[in-house]
Amino acid sequence: MPQYRISYLLMFFTHIMLYSQNMNTWDISFGKDVKGPESPPTAITFHGNALHIGGYFTRLNSNTPQFLVTGHVSYYQEDSWQDMKGGLNAPIKAMCSANNGKLYVAGGFTLQGSENISGIAFWDGGNWQGIPGLQFGSVNALAHDGTSLYAGGIFPGIGNAKSSAIARYSNGTWHALESGLGKIPTQMKSQAEVKVLKYAQGKLFVGGDFDSAGLIPAKNIAYWDGTNWHALGLGLPGTINDITILNNGNIIVASTITKGNIKECAPLMSWNGNNWIALGLPPKCVSIQALSTDGMNIFIGGDFTIDSLNKDYGLAIWNGNSFSSIGGGVKGNITSLYYHDGMLYCAGAFLKVSDSLTCRNIAGFRLKEKEAIHRDSSLKIKIYPNPHQSGNVSISFYIEEPGEAELCIITSDGRILQCFAQAYYTAGLHEIVLNTDGISSGQYQCSLYQNGNTSTTTMLIMH
Repeated sequence: MPQYRISYLLMFFTHIMLYSQNMNTWDISFGKDVKGPESPPTAITFHGNALHIGGYFTRLNSNTPQFLVTGHVSYYQEDSWQDMKGGLNAPIKAMCSANNGKLYVAGGFTLQGSENISGIAFWDGGNWQGIPGLQFGSVNALAHDGTSLYAGGIFPGIGNAKSSAIARYSNGTWHALESGLGKIPTQMKSQAEVKVLKYAQGKLFVGGDFDSAGLIPAKNIAYWDGTNWHALGLGLPGTINDITILNNGNIIVASTITKGNIKECAPLMSWNGNNWIALGLPPKCVSIQALSTDGMNIFIGGDFTIDSLNKDYGLAIWNGNSFSSIGGGVKGNITSLYYHDGMLYCAGAFLKVSDSLTCRNIAGFRLKEKEAIHRDSSLKIKIYPNPHQSGNVSISFYIEEPGEAELCIITSDGRILQCFAQAYYTAGLHEIVLNTDGISSGQYQCSLYQNGNTSTTTMLIMH
């Protein structure tokens, strides 16, 4: 074998090792060797460049020298979970980070140290401070729009804000959102409840169990534009579990329908601004509890089975056509998801990810390379047409310096599906034609490797 070929192969496999460490791989450092939280976190966010979690847990790092007893909240830094001044004295249900440097939390807590705190508090980086006003009921969800904090749950109002189930906090005062949310009394329930708040594109999306928003009919989902309430069509029949918003403005919703004492997982739904569209359910779905997005893809967490033979449960991606696995899933179920800077943080009840990596209740899945790694403007790759339906597709790529190069198609869970066009190329523009009839419909990455660099583009195949 020629010397340049040996050097290239060494370079290529070294690159693949680096690539697998930074793209489409699990990061189990948060829960490796069972050092994660003792129970699934119910809230996840990124605050101050660190991962923060809240929930029912009181212990972390239980079998390590960094054994930590904390009051239902912690953050990950310097390879271990850190204490936040003793935390709080009851479980945390909701958490959100704000651009004012504060981390807001909500739950059933009433006391922290010697200071009375009732239901809502914030961490300023060194101390906990309570936000007064909640006298009756509970808060399930929080959101921040850059200026105001929104709280949703089951309550008749907060402070002087007499709006049912939702209120806004700004400049030390609670404000009503008209009359809030209403519920037609039934044998099962008589009070409106907010379960999820998501702020995006100048709108506060509210999901839960209610029949009206302000004076308008709105079944279980609505949005507040800062002045008025708006319905999303006729709404949805099930109680909303989670909401995520795509870059194109589509609203993705997971919900549960209750029939007597039986709860059924409703199909994942998408609102395009005019109509609701059903996206279906993952295989053997009991529930969808969590949603997240990178702006284009929909990440789904819950209790379902992608592949029972390979013990692939609880985590999936919607590729525009079907549900597929992410990294082999978890051996258990997912209750919370949070996407940040190419990493999908997953929390739930599990002790393994990808059926082989021991990790307790929280892990991260790297969905793309970190921006600083393997970026080279001398490599460019384009696919036409894209999306592509069947037959042949044209893949053109530009190489600035001559050398060995290779193209590979990679699945959404990080597996190399096939490599092709392995050859020595001169500098300049090249084009190859690939037949995709043998490749299943879905979203893939097409990557060009050359001289230790890579260029990657999304490849959509629809048969």
